[in-house]
Amino acid sequence: MGMRRRKGFTLIELLVVIAIIGILAAMVFPVFARARESARKAVCLSNVKNIALAIQMYFADNNDTFPPSEHRQEVVDFFFTEPGGGDACRIGEDGERVQWMANLSNPYLAWPVVLDEYVKNRDVWRCPSAKMISAASFIVPHQDWVGYLRATQGMWGDELEIGGCSHMTFPPGWGGEVTDSILQQRNAGADNYRGGSDPAHKSFVQGMTTGQENYYDLKMVSLQDVASVPVLCDGGLSPCWLSMGSMAYPDICCAECGGIAPFAWAWGGYAAGLNDCPTGEWCPECYALHASNVWWTSGGFDNDAKKASTRHLGGSNIGWADGHASWASAQALIAMCDDGDLEGVGWTCSPYTSYQGYVENCGTPPPGMEFLYNVPRTGLWGN
Repeated sequence: MGMRRRKGFTLIELLVVIAIIGILAAMVFPVFARARESARKAVCLSNVKNIALAIQMYFADNNDTFPPSEHRQEVVDFFFTEPGGGDACRIGEDGERVQWMANLSNPYLAWPVVLDEYVKNRDVWRCPSAKMISAASFIVPHQDWVGYLRATQGMWGDELEIGGCSHMTFPPGWGGEVTDSILQQRNAGADNYRGGSDPAHKSFVQGMTTGQENYYDLKMVSLQDVASVPVLCDGGLSPCWLSMGSMAYPDICCAECGGIAPFAWAWGGYAAGLNDCPTGEWCPECYALHASNVWWTSGGFDNDAKKASTRHLGGSNIGWADGHASWASAQALIAMCDDGDLEGVGWTCSPYTSYQGYVENCGTPPPGMEFLYNVPRTGLWGN
């Protein structure tokens, strides 16, 4: 009587099956990921559209004029005194920076607050794909916000980071469980810029950038083409200031000013002292964020990683001053800026973003230096 042959798979057969499954998974998973991101892009685009329409309603109620800046002289004078002790409040005699601080420290000038009665649902400010977000941070509990800051100067400052000199200063009702940053000695917002804490429970979270700083008091009649004026877009750590880099690459810190690979920056621990122009001292955190996002390699910028720093499939959702919303690739946005097809938006720190700009402003680049853009940036705002 012969031996019964066992039924089953050989090791080779199992390995072949596993390999086939792996190959199929590698083919299918990217498709699923792209489909999921396409859905998120559509949700975000709908949110951007809702906010763009809210801005239209604001225009209708306010003589076709963008939300105002801080006009009261006593408020500007207060910030000349360098209140609070935080570095962001140390403005010296720079009148422009004083006005900037006065504008951003007013919790009632933040566009989400201004547009709240039109938007009705604060969740539209969230982007489901955002890697970097902003959140209501310093909460001032009184309508007379500057009076309250003046009366409590000894209680806010470094221990509350930048205190009232914050671009995310909000009124009560926006900080969740934080209703008074000074009394509670606590900021409500996410500290993504420094890699710190999450937002306080039920704190307002913003994953989009508005044109607040771009268009203070601007009348629509002064614009050449409202359909080419972006008023908000996918954004990250700069929630109130549209620049070309923040529109094209919202999920990287300092996309323009930090647009040079770390070879060129005088950061400690990496080519320290290699050059003095630029030093990068104003944004030391950008080094870690660049490294974690793998924008740069020894041979230059990684295009795949750069694409991953966009918000939705290589581009961003944009809301326009005429009320429409659309998606545009990062490359298309850059080309639009260069061709003069974007009104009111320019490059930040642009001389150090391109090779030619660096040569013109700083001289010969150090060995190994790489640039985010290898062509001169021309257009509305020059190089």
